[in-house]
Amino acid sequence: DHPGNVFWPQAVSANKLYQMLDGKQRKLALIDRSPREQASGFRSPSEFQGLPVGELSADQKEHLQGVLKMLLDPYRTDDQAEAMACLKSQGGLDKCNLSFYRDSDIGNDQVWDNWRLEGPAFVWYFRGKPHVHVWVHVADDPSVKLNA
Repeated sequence: DHPGNVFWPQAVSANKLYQMLDGKQRKLALIDRSPREQASGFRSPSEFQGLPVGELSADQKEHLQGVLKMLLDPYRTDDQAEAMACLKSQGGLDKCNLSFYRDSDIGNDQVWDNWRLEGPAFVWYFRGKPHVHVWVHVADDPSVKLNA
């Protein structure tokens, strides 16, 4: 746990989605090694790791929509709308992959401290180890370079 961290509830909600996955989905979603935290630039979909969101069931997708809402909640309404428009322009959540990282399991409790939602022009990389960082890169075109 990350007591007192305002972003930790986002990870708790993402982990609830992991618990909703069946064995095959968990095998796809769980990746051995976390990428570097600065590795949040857009990649080709052929390079995505993890579970394709398009393969989730309706209730799993509904839960992921709730996770996405939590991710965007801290931002201004205009910024939330722009991020959603960008995501939609690239095919929405169904074009994203969801990954959880085994190597960053603080406490070995299978509460995944590092996880990532990645699409053609959307990267939300939550890193809870060694402490919480969130790396976000969102655009309406995957040619936009990371500016961090």
